[in-house]
Amino acid sequence: MTASENLMMDTRKVKTLILQMLKDMVVNAKGQLITFRPAKVAQDISIWTRKSPRSESVIVRNFLEELVELGLIRVIKRSARGKVYGIMRGSEFWLILEHNNVHEVLSFIDGYKSTRRGNTSINMFRELANGQKINLAHTATNGGGKSISNNS
Repeated sequence: MTASENLMMDTRKVKTLILQMLKDMVVNAKGQLITFRPAKVAQDISIWTRKSPRSESVIVRNFLEELVELGLIRVIKRSARGKVYGIMRGSEFWLILEHNNVHEVLSFIDGYKSTRRGNTSINMFRELANGQKINLAHTATNGGGKSISNNS
């Protein structure tokens, strides 16, 4: 394996770990918003990879910026310590992280970056998120098919 192939494998592994960390945060969230800084994400990943957090921080920052460009996460705050990123509950990316494997999510993101034509992959994200919203609406009914909400 060449050095560039090894770097690609490491980068993909770090991206997978980032998505896994975001998925864990989404699943365990109690509020309407999860926030995170790239330095904290790199620090947590360095525990799993047993490498210096400094080596992952560039990959983490670049990947989070890619997610911002795709409209999947938002920059919540800018300060002297850097950017704070966030994901809102109920957003497309929240639902995708909550209900899908991190490898599938990474494949969607990579597919979008490689094609960039017709927003095909981002439409796949939207279809997936809409399907999950419909599934959530179906599970919000009781056995008699009546809505559990207060409106019924």
